[in-house]
Amino acid sequence: MTAAPQESQGRKFLHAAAHRLGTARGATAERGGTDSPEVEARAADRVIVFSDAVIAIAITLLALALPTPEAKDNVATNGQLLAFLQSNWDEYFAFLLSFLIIGRNWAEHRRAFRYVNKLNRQVSELNMVWLLMMVLTPFAARLLAGGGGFGIRFTLYTLIQVIATACLVQTTRQVSRENLLREDAPARVRHPDNVPALVMIATFLVSVPVAFAVGDWAFAVWAIIPTATRVMERRVTNGRHAAAATDAPDRKAA
Repeated sequence: MTAAPQESQGRKFLHAAAHRLGTARGATAERGGTDSPEVEARAADRVIVFSDAVIAIAITLLALALPTPEAKDNVATNGQLLAFLQSNWDEYFAFLLSFLIIGRNWAEHRRAFRYVNKLNRQVSELNMVWLLMMVLTPFAARLLAGGGGFGIRFTLYTLIQVIATACLVQTTRQVSRENLLREDAPARVRHPDNVPALVMIATFLVSVPVAFAVGDWAFAVWAIIPTATRVMERRVTNGRHAAAATDAPDRKAA
C-alpha cells in the first residue's frame, strides 16, 4: 500500500534533482564554463602574492651578491677599506641600478594588477615570463659588473629589461581588453597609458648599438628616458586634442 506513494515521491525527488542539475549546467554554460567570481578573485590574489614573493627573493639575491672584504683581501685600515670599495664600484653600481629597475617593475606590476579580479591564460603566461626576467636580473647584474665584452653584457642586461617591460605593457592591454578588472576600476585603468613603458623600450633598444660603439656611455642614453617620456606624452595629448577639435565640427553638422 505504501510502496506506490514512496515510489512517486522518489520520482519527484529525482525529477527535482535533475532539474537543479540542468539549471546549474545551463548557468555554467552561460558563463563560458568559468569559476565563480569569488574563486577567480582568490586565484588572482594568489598570483599577485606569489609575484610579490618572487620580487622579494630577486632583490635579496641582488644584495647577497655584493662583495664584502674578507681576510684574504688584507683590509685592515680605513684607507684599505675605501680602496676595496672603489675597486668594486662596478658591482655596487650594478646592484643599485638593478634595485631601481626591479623596484620600478614591481610598482608597474602592482599598478597593472591593482584592480584585477580574474585571470586568463594569456595574462598568467605573461606574468610568468615577467617573473623569469626578474629572477634573471640578479644574474644579469653580476654579468654586467664583469670584465670584457661590455657590448654583449650590456645587451643581455638590456634585453631582459625590454622583455619584462613588454610583458607589463601587454598585460595591461589584456586585462583591459578582456575585461578582467573589478567593476570599480577607474577609467585610467581601463584605458592604460603605456607611453612611458614604450619610450623606455625604445630607449633601451637604442642604447644597445651605443654600447658596442662607445662602451659605458650607453648608460647615458638611459638618462634621457624621463625627458623623452614627457615629450611623447605631450605629443600624444596634443594629438588627442587636435583629433577632438577636428571631430567637433563633424558632430555638429551631423
